[in-house]
Amino acid sequence: MAKSDYYIILGVSRSESSAGIHEAFRKLAKKYHPDLGGPEATETFQEISQAYEILSDPEQRRTYDQTLRQRDSLLRAEPLEQARHQGGYQPEPLVPRPMSILHDFQTIRPSFDALFDRILRNFNRIGVTKGERIEDLNIEVILTPMEAARGVVAPIDLPVFRTCWSCHGTGREWLFSCMTCGGHGMIEENETISMRIPPMVHDRSVIEWPIQGLGIHNFYLRLHIRIAG
Repeated sequence: MAKSDYYIILGVSRSESSAGIHEAFRKLAKKYHPDLGGPEATETFQEISQAYEILSDPEQRRTYDQTLRQRDSLLRAEPLEQARHQGGYQPEPLVPRPMSILHDFQTIRPSFDALFDRILRNFNRIGVTKGERIEDLNIEVILTPMEAARGVVAPIDLPVFRTCWSCHGTGREWLFSCMTCGGHGMIEENETISMRIPPMVHDRSVIEWPIQGLGIHNFYLRLHIRIAG
């Protein structure tokens, strides 16, 4: 199972200041300290404390950031390149066409409407609050025992938004709403990422994938693996 990202645990970006990290920890500690949240909050509080211990220390944070960059580089590598390092096996696509994050998953958190609105805010910057924290984008992928044993590649479409080429983002053409973008000033497109699920993956494993490179800064994609049968 993938180790959780300390920045995600605290709900801050990787560029967050030391003061911001301290403030995030303080707020979370008030909520999840066992004296306040009860015994069931103990594990969560331990994760929060561990994350703060690393990120609040400049030297440990630098070392940790380097580890994250190395992991991100590996995750973004093409499946074939990864296969070469693992004896030449090239995992097959899980499905013949990319799966849409908005339409093809029955189990997804946050909800469809909340997800769409929040992704759109990454691009149009309308309604973004200073207190908006990084959130896990959780989806569930169900594999057969054979798929789990051999490893597969899950192609997933994520929505991205581009400035409308017709109205240049204004949403209007002369006195009328832009027909190309429907007056929104943005055009929705899809970007496909290929998430590699390694061979012999276990049931209830979690695979994380950073998606900042797509312009989506306040989400972190997490695949929850379920093995059927």
